[in-house]
Amino acid sequence: MGETTSTKDAALITGASSGIGRAVAHALARRGHPLILGYSSGETRIRSVIEDLHGLYGTTCRAVHLDLRDPATAAENVDAVIADAGAVGCLVNNAGINDRTPAASADVARMAEVFAINALSPIALASVVGRHMIDRGIAGTIVNVTSVHETIPITGGTFYCAAKAALGMSTKVMALEFAPHGIRVNSVAPGETATAMNGADESDYLRITRPDIPFGRPAGVGEVASLVAYLASPDAAYVTGGSVTVDGGLSLTAAEANARRGARAAGSARDSHDPTGNERTA
Repeated sequence: MGETTSTKDAALITGASSGIGRAVAHALARRGHPLILGYSSGETRIRSVIEDLHGLYGTTCRAVHLDLRDPATAAENVDAVIADAGAVGCLVNNAGINDRTPAASADVARMAEVFAINALSPIALASVVGRHMIDRGIAGTIVNVTSVHETIPITGGTFYCAAKAALGMSTKVMALEFAPHGIRVNSVAPGETATAMNGADESDYLRITRPDIPFGRPAGVGEVASLVAYLASPDAAYVTGGSVTVDGGLSLTAAEANARRGARAAGSARDSHDPTGNERTA
């Protein structure tokens, strides 16, 4: 591959073979970052992503296999790739898995997997990359992709919500600890996003109807990726420890269904009385 003319430090993105991760790769490539693209089972997809990025932007890319079910090994692999690649100035912890296991059906092995992929490995990678930035004097950025469910519960989300909440709070702690070194740590909390993991075609996000979301549809991957790229950029130079929601207003609607039900009930009560205030009889 040809070398990019950018002098920016490399950005490491996990889960880069599809969905939000692939969109983040494009967003950061447009900003001139060389890329290290983490993947798990999508080796064929990651090769296609690298080909696209090089063809479109001339981006220098390398792939690294990361099995996030094993945080210790994933951290070792990232440490090794950084030693080989040189300076890394940005980490995007994007990879994750969904889970809707009811609490009464909790399986310990599944619980461990969800926490490893969605919380423990991202924290371990942030530790490795943060230490690298400190040692090399790089005022870098870390962006963790969490979820609106880091703060909003959902039925069947005992593992998932708890893992995302753990990553969200760790984001704030790392922001506090890394700030004296000029390193910023933030999280992006998407609502429903049109991805294959959510059973949707990424290109159809504008045509998918979601009446319970104020915007009436899920997010497109590019809409999430653009926020990640902003937080990773100098444009957000004074932003750290934040969790930025990108959900089309979904998290604003918690009381809406109950309010509508209450309004209907109040309307029915009013209709049961005549204009003089005398109760009607059936």
